[in-house]
Amino acid sequence: MSKSLRDQLMKAGLATKQQALQAKTSSKKNKQQAARSGELTDQEKRRIELEKERHAQAEADRELNRKLEDERQRKAVDAQVRQLIETNAMSRAGGESEYKFVYDNKIKKLYVTADQLARLERGLLALAVLGEEFVLLPAPVASKIAERKPDVIVMQNAKSDDLTAEEEDWYADYQIPDDLMW
Repeated sequence: MSKSLRDQLMKAGLATKQQALQAKTSSKKNKQQAARSGELTDQEKRRIELEKERHAQAEADRELNRKLEDERQRKAVDAQVRQLIETNAMSRAGGESEYKFVYDNKIKKLYVTADQLARLERGLLALAVLGEEFVLLPAPVASKIAERKPDVIVMQNAKSDDLTAEEEDWYADYQIPDDLMW
C-alpha cells in the first residue's frame, strides 16, 4: 500500500511531524483565503493553464489534419487529371500542319494532322499539358479536366455552331467515366 508523500518524507527523515502539520494547515489556509477573496489557488490556476494548453494543442492537431487532408485531396485530383489525359490523349503521328499557341507568355508550335488542325480550330479538340508534353484531347474530356484542374488545359477554342451531327459525335468511341474511383 502506498503512503502519502508527507508520510514518506517523515519516514525518510526529511521532514518532521511539525513541518508536515504546518504544510497541511498553510495549504488549508491558502484555500480558504482564496475562496473568501474570490481568487484562484495556485492549483486551480495551474489546472486552468493546463486546460488552455490542451485546447491549443487540440486546435493545432485539427489544423494539421486539415492540411494533410487538403494535400491528400490535391494529390487525388492530380491523379484523376493525369489518368484522364493519359487514357484520352490523341496521337499526333504524321502531323505536318503547324499549330501555334501561347503558353507561359511564349509562342509554342505543335505539329498536327490537317484533320486535327480543323478540329482544334472548331473547338472539338483542346490542348493540355502533362509535365513538359502537350497533348491533344477531345473537348468533352478537356471540360472534365477543366472542372478539376483548369490550369492543365492550355487552349480550348469555343465550339463552333456550324458542326454536323457526325462531327459532334466523332468522340463517342471514347469512354469517359463520370465517377473515377481509386
